[in-house]
Amino acid sequence: MEANMRKNIIYEMTQSESLVMHYLWREGAKSFVEIMTYLNEEQGRDWKKQTVNTFIKRLTDKGLIVVVETGKNRVYYAAVTNTEYEQGKAVKILKDYYGGSIGSFLSALTGGKGIDKNFADALRSAVEEDFAEKEE
Repeated sequence: MEANMRKNIIYEMTQSESLVMHYLWREGAKSFVEIMTYLNEEQGRDWKKQTVNTFIKRLTDKGLIVVVETGKNRVYYAAVTNTEYEQGKAVKILKDYYGGSIGSFLSALTGGKGIDKNFADALRSAVEEDFAEKEE
């Protein structure tokens, strides 16, 4: 799992930052004006330029957004896909809260009761499917 995490990326964002990221993931590269319009008109926010600028700066500092300047214009791109972000976040949670131990995670998930046969079978099946897809 560690191999899926990119270095120098912080796999955390606020709910407001996630609005920006989900827009970029869905729509691709956008200008500041397009991001601002989306947030205020389509998401019903009433955010000033400075507020949106702050979100973009934080996302850039976290390594989640790349800024490309072309003359006077700036275009903002998602530096990772939504899937890469979710994988990185999951690995971070596993590492930070469970010492990287899937066993500890499963224990917490089941309230320390262990897993039943149905859950074990579903987990085994999911792992086997994942391996089968990677072998193709």
